[in-house]
Amino acid sequence: MSQSDTIAGLGTRSDYVAAVPNADPARLRLTPEEAALFATVGRASQIQEVLSRSGLSEPRAIAILLSLRAKGAIAPARVTKPSAPAVVTAAMDEQVDLDAVRKKEILDLERVMDGLNHFEVLGLRPGSSAEEVKKAFYEASRRYHPDRFFGKNLGSFRARIDRIFRRLSEADQVLTEPSRRAAYLEAHPEQAEAAAISPPPEPVAAPARPLSPEEQERAEERRSRFARHPYLAKTARVQELVSRARERMAKGEFGHAYTDLHLANQLDERNSEVKALLQEARRKHDSQRSIDELQRAEQAERDGELQVALLAYRTAVGIDSANAKAAFHAARLLFKLKGDLKEAKLLAQRAVDAEPNNVEARVLLGRVMEDAGMKALARRHFEEALRLDPDHAEAKKHLKKRWPF
Repeated sequence: MSQSDTIAGLGTRSDYVAAVPNADPARLRLTPEEAALFATVGRASQIQEVLSRSGLSEPRAIAILLSLRAKGAIAPARVTKPSAPAVVTAAMDEQVDLDAVRKKEILDLERVMDGLNHFEVLGLRPGSSAEEVKKAFYEASRRYHPDRFFGKNLGSFRARIDRIFRRLSEADQVLTEPSRRAAYLEAHPEQAEAAAISPPPEPVAAPARPLSPEEQERAEERRSRFARHPYLAKTARVQELVSRARERMAKGEFGHAYTDLHLANQLDERNSEVKALLQEARRKHDSQRSIDELQRAEQAERDGELQVALLAYRTAVGIDSANAKAAFHAARLLFKLKGDLKEAKLLAQRAVDAEPNNVEARVLLGRVMEDAGMKALARRHFEEALRLDPDHAEAKKHLKKRWPF
């Protein structure tokens, strides 16, 4: 290595320098020139790359790098290429308090985040406003702030989560503080234009000049990298699951829809649309299962299999407590078989609560209460049954038998 390859105080041109975590240009009183060069360093960059990107003469750029190091803004860095597949496989097998989906999300983001710019690491298009950055960082913090994992066994994932959160915090600080954002965008002008990365859906005017092959290659690489961003991949997967679930619900396939929405909810626990659809799918799925059990119970009773029918009626009520018909028939059959009066009363009461104007349910509840010695309450239900149907023979019989007019 020749002497010209070595820069005193920094290292060789192929060595790396990195921004000191949480280094604040304002607190360090960096000059505009120093702040601009500091922004080009990023997480870690080769000294030669920093010099070529600076737009300054090499002696001037070296002098500023030495000043940045003296002020504690940058430091020498060692960059190694990790053997990702083995590490990832071992991490996925690690026994920690995280499910497989969460593990993969953390590993995917950790693997690509050093190659993402400040906008991309927050899941934003380059050029997004400071307000959008704040919102994105807030959402990311809800998933990656170390305090959210307090008391959990995280194993090696604790260090991964800490590293991810520091990276997210760095992006937030740079993009929301006006002076740091200006310096960063000045050093990376391509990131100031969101259209270069993700064009809006409406047609736009052609660029003033065609991109050079090198610029096209960089833009394609950024698009590809942005598309692989874990947040965006997760969002696309959630949208795919929701769309498929809606189609299945329209066909009455509530069980399959529930499965899709449950997975979508695991991927995005704070998506209100997914939660609402999940509840709807669960409700309709339970209602359908309850109806199926009710039909099975009715067939078993027609076949004379009364115990099988009773079990199916009970199951139908257990699945959907609002199934008044199942509750009524479960109470009726349990009373007929001289089963537990307390359970029969609860089932009959559930049928009445679900359908207050159901005369047969009122009469059945009255009969169960009468046998249980609750004569005053039984009389009340017989009277209500006669109010609803003055000619109901069973209600009349019980009133005349116990309480002559």
